[in-house]
Amino acid sequence: MKKGIHPKVNKECLVTCACGNTFTTISTLPSISVEICGACHPFYTGQRRFVDTEKRIDKFNRKMILADEKKKAADKIKTSKKVQKKFSGSKDMSVKEMLEHIKKEGQ
Repeated sequence: MKKGIHPKVNKECLVTCACGNTFTTISTLPSISVEICGACHPFYTGQRRFVDTEKRIDKFNRKMILADEKKKAADKIKTSKKVQKKFSGSKDMSVKEMLEHIKKEGQ
């Protein structure tokens, strides 16, 4: 083997998990930091929970909330356009009379 081209192997590389668990392994790095390990992984612990390190679930939920808000705003605009279209020909009605007419139709 050529000398000087192979990386140095650390026989006691400390691996630290986000849950606080630590263990040693063999690696070319002096220390490793991981987000999930065998002590906290749902498969090994038997717990049902989501492992979401990149916040993808939160991102999806935010998108769903924004989509609902946009849909409600669009529906509100559609209903206001319908009311304007309905009463565009009748200029002799006041706003109060229009609202009373809408309430009667809704019941």
